[in-house]
Amino acid sequence: MSENIKNTNQRLKILYLYKILLERTDEEHYITMPEIISQLELYGITAARKALYEDIEALKLFGLDIVSSRGVNAGYQVVNRDFELPELKLLADAVSSSRFLTEKKSAELLKKLEQLTSIYEAKQIQRQVFIADRVKAINERIYMNVDAIHRAIAERKKISFKYFDYDLSKKKCYRKGIRTCSPYALTWDDERYYLVAHYEKYDSISNFRVDRMEIVEILDEPAQKYPEDFNLSAYLNSTFSMFSGEAEEVKRRN
Repeated sequence: MSENIKNTNQRLKILYLYKILLERTDEEHYITMPEIISQLELYGITAARKALYEDIEALKLFGLDIVSSRGVNAGYQVVNRDFELPELKLLADAVSSSRFLTEKKSAELLKKLEQLTSIYEAKQIQRQVFIADRVKAINERIYMNVDAIHRAIAERKKISFKYFDYDLSKKKCYRKGIRTCSPYALTWDDERYYLVAHYEKYDSISNFRVDRMEIVEILDEPAQKYPEDFNLSAYLNSTFSMFSGEAEEVKRRN
């Protein structure tokens, strides 16, 4: 190892110590000073006990909730985190069971959730959540679509996109032309994202399933202003499974 790399690693010592404590300790697991020194050596860092004691105190002042114990089982452990394990399990279940996310994206998010806890508790994050007849999304770009739509709404710009359906063999069937609309809101219904927008073709409010949108682009054109008499809450309450159309008053005959 060159002298420059060695010096750089030494300057990163407290950051690697922070990483080791978060990854290898929790309320049930602690790490001893010899183990800390051994772990640091894997990163090419040598450290004296006295310097590490000072670094641990610095991390405590920084806000890391480190508890130290003395005696035969002397060691250090992080006992408080931004997310508790039950909260991470709840988020993991939501990610696993969501029809909005693809299998690939769900796996990626679960891996990121694992990084928010220790290596011991992370094993409990990757658990299988069984939901009967649950079909996961196919469109890998759904979350990119959501981000683009949010930005368009914030910037009050129109968007354009291609829209498609699936046939019986799950093959995409694109509808003709590029759709252009003024996005008003994103809403969640029956575990799917829908875009509520003013659709220029029909000069009316329409709903689009976000997982069936592709090549979503923010245009330079300003979006049509939100209708003054349009009440989004009332509109959503009047739709059935997000199918748009004229509202009709009906009477039930006994």
